[in-house]
Amino acid sequence: MIVAAVLSVACHKDKYPDSEDAPYPMSERVVVVYIMGENSLSSYVKSDLNEMRLGASKIPDNCRLVIYYDDSESNEKPRILSLSRQGGEEVLHQYDTDPVSTDSATMQNVLAYITTKCPAQHYGLVLWSHGSGWTPPRARTIGIDNGSNTLSNLGTEMEISTLAHVMENTGRHWDYVFFDACFMQGVEVAYQLRRVTDWCIGSPAEIPGRGAPYDQIMSDLFATTDDCWRIAETYHNAYEMENGVVLSTVRTSELEALAAATAPHIREMETYPTSGIQTYCAYSATTIWKPEYFDIGSAMALWLDNNDYAAWLEVFRRAVPHYYLPHSWLTAYSSVIVPIISDSEHAVGLSFYIPIEGRNQLNQAFPKTDWYRDSGWRE
Repeated sequence: MIVAAVLSVACHKDKYPDSEDAPYPMSERVVVVYIMGENSLSSYVKSDLNEMRLGASKIPDNCRLVIYYDDSESNEKPRILSLSRQGGEEVLHQYDTDPVSTDSATMQNVLAYITTKCPAQHYGLVLWSHGSGWTPPRARTIGIDNGSNTLSNLGTEMEISTLAHVMENTGRHWDYVFFDACFMQGVEVAYQLRRVTDWCIGSPAEIPGRGAPYDQIMSDLFATTDDCWRIAETYHNAYEMENGVVLSTVRTSELEALAAATAPHIREMETYPTSGIQTYCAYSATTIWKPEYFDIGSAMALWLDNNDYAAWLEVFRRAVPHYYLPHSWLTAYSSVIVPIISDSEHAVGLSFYIPIEGRNQLNQAFPKTDWYRDSGWRE
């Protein structure tokens, strides 16, 4: 009923192809790339689309890449494109209006249309935009659409809990969600999505402005569910000779076990020292309203004795089997963080939040996450 209500509202504004428009034959895999680019990243949209076209020859037979994109080009409305070996490049839908891509009704409509028009046995989802992990809107949680075809980063954003509901309402289970966006690889994000996808792939830090090398990762985007983690490996290797990009993969089926292994230690601690813990971005109330992105492995190594840490790490490695840590990465916040891996022995490429006294807005939002409830944190 929720899906029907959403669709009836959104379709009134921009008509999708008629129901008589026959769907394509069943594919083995369809990968959906959802580009929310009506913001300061707009200039990278076309270059990434060109990379996807360059990599289209690597799309396996009986598979399809479907791209929704919305940028700040005022003379061009959003489109939905399909790339495949058999059909080449096709325009599935050309918008007459300029929808807000970060609105839940818009995303629901797009995913519903694509999964109906392009049925498949397996689906992957790429989310392309700005990002800020689990934090509530006005902190750029995932995506930003300014609604005015400008480069402004002020606009509509989407909470992770909303994203989880949108994905669930498609009625499809997603093999993976690959975040081509900054700061999205936090345990709070992956835990919120644990029931709608098998894998979360992304970075706990900033990523390069031009993002993933889509021509190089194309084969990995269509890998089997067990091998989709290779997206992170290829992405990391592509930047190995430059400043680097921090990446990891989370197997969501193991996250409840990780929460259970974490909870007793969090509950028994009275204070949470942070000195020496690997960070991926520092908190600054005056310049950037973001939490401090602490590495969960680095924190647990500091807080636990050797035996408890070894037992916790064994559970963790089942949940996060692959992580890639360059020596350094690019950051726009060099005044508040030195972008290097300072704890290479314990850092694991997955961030988490520590509720430090005085960060009231963040501390009030944190209990709304499922991870807070299940992993032992308390007010």
